[in-house]
Amino acid sequence: MTVLVVGVPDGEQLELLRAGIQRNPHFRVLSHAHDPVVALAHARLLLPDITVLSLPSGLDSLDADPGVLSVFHGVRSLDPPSGVVLRTAADRMPRAVSGLAVEGAVHVVREGDHEALMRALRTIGLRRASCDPDEMP
Repeated sequence: MTVLVVGVPDGEQLELLRAGIQRNPHFRVLSHAHDPVVALAHARLLLPDITVLSLPSGLDSLDADPGVLSVFHGVRSLDPPSGVVLRTAADRMPRAVSGLAVEGAVHVVREGDHEALMRALRTIGLRRASCDPDEMP
């Protein structure tokens, strides 16, 4: 499964996240972008299976940040849509983010919870692997 990482600036945090994801041989980070416009360009070109989208701290709703919202809707509108893992630094789940979780396709995890991130990646990967495009209307 290919992974696009969005919203994490270059540096140690990005490298730790990349290494953690790629520790599982089924996942390969193919690109990363901190800027929403660049992230959408990468997504349209590379068609990632999964997008890991880190939310800015203090974000209470995706509507509050047009860049984050455009990335979320942009990767979900790809054909096939990218699964999304929303990473939040908040101590508690932001009110408007928790309602976005979609069974098997969109997951919300706390930053630093590597096990939850890997569970979300595996769930999305299994869902995508079991999808048969010939069966879809």
